[in-house]
Amino acid sequence: MQKREPLTAFLFLTPALLLVGVFGVLPILHSVFLSLFRWSLKPGPFLGLGNYEEIFGSLWSLAWVAGLAALVVFAFRGTRSSRAAVRWAGRLTLAATLGGLFVLLGVSWADGDSDFFRSLVVTFWFVLGTVPFQMLFGLVLALGLDAKFQGKKALRSLFLVPYVVPVVASAGVFDLLFSLRPESMANQILHGVGMAPAQWLREPRGLFQLAGLSPGPDPWLALWTSGPSLALVCILIFNVWIYSGYYALIFSNGLAAIPREVYEAAKLDGVGGGRLLFRIILPLLSPTSYFLALLGVISTFKAFTSVFILRDAAVGGATDPTSVYIFFTFFRGLRYGYAAALAFVLFLLVLGLTLVQRRILERRVFYG
Repeated sequence: MQKREPLTAFLFLTPALLLVGVFGVLPILHSVFLSLFRWSLKPGPFLGLGNYEEIFGSLWSLAWVAGLAALVVFAFRGTRSSRAAVRWAGRLTLAATLGGLFVLLGVSWADGDSDFFRSLVVTFWFVLGTVPFQMLFGLVLALGLDAKFQGKKALRSLFLVPYVVPVVASAGVFDLLFSLRPESMANQILHGVGMAPAQWLREPRGLFQLAGLSPGPDPWLALWTSGPSLALVCILIFNVWIYSGYYALIFSNGLAAIPREVYEAAKLDGVGGGRLLFRIILPLLSPTSYFLALLGVISTFKAFTSVFILRDAAVGGATDPTSVYIFFTFFRGLRYGYAAALAFVLFLLVLGLTLVQRRILERRVFYG
């Protein structure tokens, strides 16, 4: 009987394993295979790590990045029983990070794929400008929906409309809101506060640069010091508008799982307002917040549709994250092998960030 249980469990798992293997593992392995060739419309010569060398500028830079990734994985796999090893790995990680940044800022930017590094900066601004705000607005909406009032179900459904409506339709509305015409809603708001009309989705300059700060002579540092482009900020607002309602729904489910007795006990103890939120509600919502943070970062790195619809070729790639850059490399450049190498690098980057995020945030999750 005991021997049959593992076999029965494996038989039940077989359909799911086949789906994951065929549609998940095999495409990844095939991408790795393509990345080793100069593959265009037909198979080309074997390049080995040639495509990766083109991305990072040199094999030395590639070795730095690979070593840094290995150290980060080792450091964040530590447990409480190996704190000394984690501290040692942390020191090595810091040293490797400084050296790797030197390589990436120097050798790779000059000799590697500058458009790829630019897309990584855009992706960073995309994550920073969407995930925190989606979680904040989603939490505020969920706290508002947690109260008892008439029309609560209708309002809850209304918040999900931006997430349910096709992205193409809602993007068309935002394109009109941020139109270049002086009578557009966004330009009317600027006119109301005494400012001149803006270019919005056709403005490649960054927010800090528009505020009067000098971006600096170095092209890599200029991407950071100039901030996200105004065109990218418009796309960020669009994404926050779409997903805040979805985040509110998940937070509402998390709030519903908190026993009412907890609120009653807090009321008897005189706990209310900010103390109730930060000492009771947020700790009990930490599993939900942890899930949404992981989901938000992963989905943002894969963001494509909203960016592709609202992007304007006039901004010269100032709104293109890495996913869009890989798409253009694959379909317009017809460099299938190089695009596969870019996709695999992005996959490893997302995997590494997920491991780091899990290691940092998991300690702050309270399962009460």
